Amino acid sequence: METASKIRTIRSLVRDIDFEGKSLLSINDLSNDQILGMFELAKVLEPWNRSALNLVTGNQMAAIFFQPSTRTRMSFETAMRRLGGTVVTEANPMVTSSAAKEESLADMMKVVSKYANIIVLRHPNDVEAREGAKFSDSPVINGGFGHWEHPTQALLDLYTLWRTQGTVEGAKVCVASPDLVAARTGHSMAYGVARLGAKVTLASTSAHRTPAEIVSKLKDAGGDVTEALDLNRKTFNELISDMDLVYLPGCSAPKGAEADEFKQMMDDYFVRFETLDEVYKQTGRIIRVTHTLPRRAGEMDLRIDTTPHQQYFEAIAYSVSIRMALVASMLGA
Repeated sequence: METASKIRTIRSLVRDIDFEGKSLLSINDLSNDQILGMFELAKVLEPWNRSALNLVTGNQMAAIFFQPSTRTRMSFETAMRRLGGTVVTEANPMVTSSAAKEESLADMMKVVSKYANIIVLRHPNDVEAREGAKFSDSPVINGGFGHWEHPTQALLDLYTLWRTQGTVEGAKVCVASPDLVAARTGHSMAYGVARLGAKVTLASTSAHRTPAEIVSKLKDAGGDVTEALDLNRKTFNELISDMDLVYLPGCSAPKGAEADEFKQMMDDYFVRFETLDEVYKQTGRIIRVTHTLPRRAGEMDLRIDTTPHQQYFEAIAYSVSIRMALVASMLGA
């Protein structure tokens, strides 16, 4: 019989994570043990993904989004409400907040932290966002800072990989985009999977390869990391035929010339259904494909959507429980 000392409660899981009152600006703000502890807590919280568990009643979240968002904003709002908290959202601050009157982000964060117990911030300028976060009296979560990092997107994708494969260690992961300079989700994911023992391949163009600083940090942390540059559709699909997970960080540009240019470059990184299907028929091995969404037309064969290879929609449900776990651990549920 399991002794009382070995029984894992939500309170004990939160205590063991030891992240109460701290901010999450980078995936590297969490140790490997804290990430794995967060996974264990999220798994316990999954049954309440679509109901309610009053763990943080009386606490309020402020969601401040200077850039458009569907999944990040709504999943954080959902997670906070599932935990019994409340949410105040500023989804267009350059129009409806005092930022329109040239209030500094530092002043805004100082003020909002007087109302909120925890703040989720998305901002197009990572330098300004990181500096502004210092002025908050409440813990701050990076909901996407410029082209720098998006740690909670990486957390949910890591968690999804952990839940679907049972482990991250030993997995072969390809982070693929023609532009890995601007791929903030790709940066955070690469850090996470490399640190947890996956073999990581960074596939991009030479002109937009992963910043040297990030590659250096990955290798300094002991990550098994290689780069594959200037692929075409044929060589890219040959590369991914040996992978366990293909990770597509997409493009953060909402529309216009930058997004159109990305669509054209993405043609060489098109994930063919035939590639996945052939490997499955020959070996029984499932190559999973995930995308941080929203995806652009032409990034992948849409036939993948209705197959076991699809992991991007599956990750959406996991995003609620892992963000519940993060919020609970930061507020000390």
